[in-house]
Amino acid sequence: MLKTIFATKKTMTQAWDKQGRRLAITKLKVEPNYVVGEKTVRVKTDKKLASSWADQKVVEIGYGAKKLKNMSKPLRVRLEKASLKEGVRQIKGLQTNEDLAVGSILPATEILTIGSIVKVRGTTKGRGFAGAVKRWGFHGGPKTHGQSDRWRAVGSIGNRTTPGRVWLGKKMPGHFGNVSKTVSGLTIAHYDDATKELWLTGAIPGSFDSLVEIVVTDKQKKNFALDKKASGIKEEAPVSQPEEKVEEKPVEADSTPAETQPEESKEA
Repeated sequence: MLKTIFATKKTMTQAWDKQGRRLAITKLKVEPNYVVGEKTVRVKTDKKLASSWADQKVVEIGYGAKKLKNMSKPLRVRLEKASLKEGVRQIKGLQTNEDLAVGSILPATEILTIGSIVKVRGTTKGRGFAGAVKRWGFHGGPKTHGQSDRWRAVGSIGNRTTPGRVWLGKKMPGHFGNVSKTVSGLTIAHYDDATKELWLTGAIPGSFDSLVEIVVTDKQKKNFALDKKASGIKEEAPVSQPEEKVEEKPVEADSTPAETQPEESKEA
């Protein structure tokens, strides 16, 4: 079964488990993941061997709500062939060997189970051009002894006469953020199929309303359960079935006269 699904990052909150521990929670919304199509690509199986190429099946998943009329004509015609009546915001490819029907929706309830360990991949926030203190966590130079303009400077970046150059990969100011990052070891804490709301423990990369990819691993966290009342999760009240009313039959009066007992003779 396919163990990958796409979702939208919404906000963060907190929750408590049955042991009373407070957990950082990231809320996500899992909109329908449509199977748009499939294709075959050439993938290199071994990086060391130049001739190690093989065919790999890729399933294209459409995610996000968008009006079909607002999409470009090539994509609109492609979605119409897949029998989709709605448009999608993004189309992503997943490598898999499973046969999925074009136009179907990935079953979120089967993929997302409480207590499963997942990996989340997203794009970090773009922070533009940043200095070394913000980008790499440098402490900066001394704040006294005449160093009035060197508090947040990188410092020396050179070496000796040999090699006489700056080493490749030196940590320096530059573009910060807007890169793909994967966070592993998160746990599925809660999923509501009615509201499509998903709760994950911990923080995930990306800004609010950004697209993330969730990969469910084979690991399961033992004895994991949220305290729903303390976490603010409303439990659905059990639907009580109405009791069947039993009609009481009227008791028929006996038409036969009651037997009269002779009165006991009174002793004089």
